[in-house]
Amino acid sequence: MHQALLVPEILLYIFAHVKQIGEPSYAQKPLSRQSLAALATTCKIFYEPAMDFLWADMNMLLPLLGCVTRLHPMIYPSAQQSWSLDIEPLSELERGQFLRHSGRVRSLSVSSDDDFHLLYALPFDTCVFPNLLSLSWVVISTRYLRFFLSPTLRTCYIAIVQPELGRNSIGTRCPALEGLDIDTMGVMAQASHLSETVCSCKALVRLQCPPLDSAAWKHLSTVLTLLSLSIYQESFSNPPSKLDTHNLSFVSFLNVTSLHFCYAPIADITAVIQHSEFPSLKEFELVASILPGEELLPLLQALSQCKACHTLEKIDISDDDPKAEEPTDNSFAVTRVLLCFTQLRALSLCVSCSINPDNALLVEAFSSWPQLCSLSFPDLHHRPPKVTFLGLFEALRQCPHVHSLLLDVDVINIDIDPKVESFQHTSLKRMGIYPSPAADPEAVARIIFAMLPNVHLADTWGDVNTHLKSLRASSSLQGEDGD
Repeated sequence: MHQALLVPEILLYIFAHVKQIGEPSYAQKPLSRQSLAALATTCKIFYEPAMDFLWADMNMLLPLLGCVTRLHPMIYPSAQQSWSLDIEPLSELERGQFLRHSGRVRSLSVSSDDDFHLLYALPFDTCVFPNLLSLSWVVISTRYLRFFLSPTLRTCYIAIVQPELGRNSIGTRCPALEGLDIDTMGVMAQASHLSETVCSCKALVRLQCPPLDSAAWKHLSTVLTLLSLSIYQESFSNPPSKLDTHNLSFVSFLNVTSLHFCYAPIADITAVIQHSEFPSLKEFELVASILPGEELLPLLQALSQCKACHTLEKIDISDDDPKAEEPTDNSFAVTRVLLCFTQLRALSLCVSCSINPDNALLVEAFSSWPQLCSLSFPDLHHRPPKVTFLGLFEALRQCPHVHSLLLDVDVINIDIDPKVESFQHTSLKRMGIYPSPAADPEAVARIIFAMLPNVHLADTWGDVNTHLKSLRASSSLQGEDGD
């Protein structure tokens, strides 16, 4: 054996590479697992590290149950569905065989509870996977969840919440838990055990879950490690009970940088933000079923008053019914509120009160957002655009870093001469507009060619795109002839 293989770091590097071996589509047994199993039986030096890699990632209990002498011939060469239906639970001796390699498992995905009854005789507080780091629980019942909650667990995904979840107290059993994803699949979205579960977690960094009650919100404000918070309510489910705003106390989420809401009640979102401070917030995303301006405006006003004006870098708000008719004054008021977020780098609004700015408002907005890189203001009501090329280029002068722009521009009333203007914006790469036919497609193409040399136009530009491609092809040929 080469002396290099006696160096633990080198051996671990080699085995990590073996673990990443790609699998052919026809393979019945993963080649990486076959290779690691072979390495483990090669010599004593290889055994421990090879076995650690072999058992590190599991997507079922079956291999561990296969270590039990009584069960091995029932499982291999291939276990039939419901093979364990009438099998007695593990005896005390068999528990040791079952747990022989469970301490090596670092990542586990559980998608079936067919064999869970075999664990029935395990002591209540047994931790089957003492070194588990990641758990994905895609099982309806959480009755046996306690066996899988390790004190080392860092991330956990639970597909459907059941009452046992609160009693299992994830935070108590897993004090190091950093990432928690809870999905209720439309049931029990506001149940008390959800709040109990969240309140038991003291070291969360990332949380995604259904709408919470006031007690859970108050608790989360005390979790100083929390950075990302996502509240997700399935769009097809019944709306949760209304948040008791009377029990909301003024709190501060000191270190939260990312705040996401998906189909959560807008009134509850606004109430939470109105009673909170987010001095470190960088990202705010919201997806709603219907979001009229009369609800969006109070939400943005609350967001502007929660100490996020000088920290927010990304705002992304959309709804599923953006074509509902809206008063134009709502659009104007929404834009005015957005001006206070001076550090914006990405802004997208696809809602019923579509923004249709004029030149003056666009220039003022871009002046307020000097770091802006991406802007999306689609007007799905197809109103005549008020922004002209003159206003567009004056706005772009304020934001040299913009690379993506979705904004309606008047391509009929051309008010700029590219032969006179010397301005070029080289950062803009993508641009889309409302697909209205240009009065002079070639003239528009020449403006784009001269002033936005690196831009890629959306297909909606039609004939303008055709002329632009021709101009670029001619320029390229002239450049080659010059060489």
